[in-house]
Amino acid sequence: MITPQIVAAYPFLGKLSAPSRRLLEKHASVLSAMKGADLLRKGDRIRGLYLVVSGRLRVFTLNHDGDEAALYAIVPGESCPLAMDAMLHEKLHQAWVAADLPTKLLFIPAPIFRTLYEKESTVRDFALGVLAGRISTLMDSLAELSLDSIADRVKNHLLRAANERGEITATHQEIAHALGTAREVVSRQIVRLRRAGVVRTRRGRIDLLDARALA
Repeated sequence: MITPQIVAAYPFLGKLSAPSRRLLEKHASVLSAMKGADLLRKGDRIRGLYLVVSGRLRVFTLNHDGDEAALYAIVPGESCPLAMDAMLHEKLHQAWVAADLPTKLLFIPAPIFRTLYEKESTVRDFALGVLAGRISTLMDSLAELSLDSIADRVKNHLLRAANERGEITATHQEIAHALGTAREVVSRQIVRLRRAGVVRTRRGRIDLLDARALA
């Protein structure tokens, strides 16, 4: 059940004591989610914790018009801090979670995870890391959602996503998902930046030519 691939993504599972490992092996399950599948909805009770083995999840909220606004993505090695907080404190979930790609997941039932959390320091360290590590990302996302200009949101995303060489490896659709808007909206903004000489676009990639112009 707990394969080398799972341990590679979540090393803390490989550090469990033998009794905890047996408990996990007995109750955890590996699930598959197709792209677009909903895993959690706002107001759901958390039945357990999803750990991403491969693929990607997106966490988002909806505005009054029903438009999606992205909060953050979850990739292998990570988990959802909102779901973990809701599970540990037995609260309702405060956002939506969906598969952004075909995704393989390890599902740990809530009672089992709480038991592991109480008994294993490595599980507590992982949980605290998840909760603390997303605070700045979540605050950035919430700040962006308050901006009136989609142009500002696109610029901020490009700056945040660029590597040290000023390269962003993402399609317009992937950027749109991250920002909770339509691909056409993102494409229009990137075309304007390209015409202004701020970026250069290639298939599946954007190069920043003038990063200061995005600030």
